[in-house]
Amino acid sequence: MTTTIPTLTVTNPIDIHWSHVGCTVLSSSKYGLEYDRIKVLHEIGLNAPLAQDESFYAPPANRAIDVRALFPDGNIVSFVGQRYSDLQDELQKYSQAVADGNVEELNRLHHLFLSTTMLSPVLFKAGTQVLTFEYELALYPMEGTPSDFELTLLAPMPSFRPAGQSQITVRIDLPSSNNLAFNADVIEAAGYEFDPATGAVTGEVQKIIEGDYGLRKIIVWNWQVDPFFRVHYRYR
Repeated sequence: MTTTIPTLTVTNPIDIHWSHVGCTVLSSSKYGLEYDRIKVLHEIGLNAPLAQDESFYAPPANRAIDVRALFPDGNIVSFVGQRYSDLQDELQKYSQAVADGNVEELNRLHHLFLSTTMLSPVLFKAGTQVLTFEYELALYPMEGTPSDFELTLLAPMPSFRPAGQSQITVRIDLPSSNNLAFNADVIEAAGYEFDPATGAVTGEVQKIIEGDYGLRKIIVWNWQVDPFFRVHYRYR
């Protein structure tokens, strides 16, 4: 598999030592809502504490974000955590693209800036070495298949770069096939290596955990590069 995913360009990303993304699927589509709620916890361990106060953009924590209009594949994490100073760099690129008449670059930046309308700044003080982002996604059924859902996430975030012997972990927790109330089968669950410089996804990463535990199914990937993963599940 080789896929290209559009990403922000960051001149000076922050080096990180580890990152953990945890996604919990809540079957809200089965009790009155049109979508499943996906609660996301993203923790990032920096190689060194922040040298100064820094603001990053992330979804507000008090409501589920519907990402379909801007990210049809549900891929919100590719923008979440964009550092304020990096966003200013992108604005300068936009001005240059206008001056050059670069339509392709203008379109790329336009779509990326649109995503800021659903994000809010989060301030971290100088000296902070572990950054925590918590937010919620509204995951709607796949088109034409009301019982099928596909969760697609990309991590870590564009302003960060795994460095040295870094460790990246992604865990997803969803209803199992043993769930008496919300039986769900995983149709596909795959993790891929991702190159943020080119936007290319090539090669698959093996899961380290996949199994039913009581009423929940747990899937975990663990590797040392930027992870991109996709989970397709179906309610019975």
